[in-house]
Amino acid sequence: MTLLGGAATAALAADDQLRFTNLDHIEFFATNVEKAIAFYARIFGNTVSKNNRTTRRYLQLGSAYIAIENAGPQGLIVDHFCAGIPNFDVAKMHAYLNERGISYKDYPSGRDLAVADADGTRLQLAADKGWATIPASPEAIQAGEPIFRPLGIEHILLNVSDQEKAAEALSKILGPVVRRNNNRVWFQVGTSRLGLLKTPAGQKAGVNHYGVAAEPFHYATAVQQLEELGAKIETPELEGSPEFRDPDGYLVQVMSGAQAA
Repeated sequence: MTLLGGAATAALAADDQLRFTNLDHIEFFATNVEKAIAFYARIFGNTVSKNNRTTRRYLQLGSAYIAIENAGPQGLIVDHFCAGIPNFDVAKMHAYLNERGISYKDYPSGRDLAVADADGTRLQLAADKGWATIPASPEAIQAGEPIFRPLGIEHILLNVSDQEKAAEALSKILGPVVRRNNNRVWFQVGTSRLGLLKTPAGQKAGVNHYGVAAEPFHYATAVQQLEELGAKIETPELEGSPEFRDPDGYLVQVMSGAQAA
């Protein structure tokens, strides 16, 4: 059976498996959105937009982007991350999820929806190439030469309370697990990856970190520039891939295009 007929069939394979372009964006809350966006613009470039109705800011990461909003009662958390789907049709996506018994919640716009895992982490399903459709206006930020030239979101790693149950649930949407290594379970999401990690002691369920693919860079120079900017440098898990925390403590990894491949 084919749920997404006509032009939308590009989103599915012959077995009705959803197809994705990439991880389109990740949205999180900051203590001060203006300071946060200035920090990230210095690192990844100053292609920034401001939401036309709120204080939310957006910064382009090549084929993807990050969205940052001022924190409220919910505190400093990642609100959601998004998988971009070509030829997305929300009504037909409803049918796809309903048939598989997957609970979801529509966004107020009516154009997209989200699926939450057992820990409450939200995966948004929406049209790909989201940067072009953001209801926002360009914002000029004098950030100078960026430390990295981003290509997109290479991966997002989630802390989960039950790795196998989380993998089983996500496989209904993302397809089969493609790799298991380093105590992690990986899914391919178009050109990006999504990983699951049993929540480490002392940490909470949710996004552990996100990884950005970038054009080749000099590791030592990049680390020095990050330190000068005030980023907290962490011991890299992968040689040559800097890891740092932003002013609110979010962990970011940067990988060169060759490493990401």
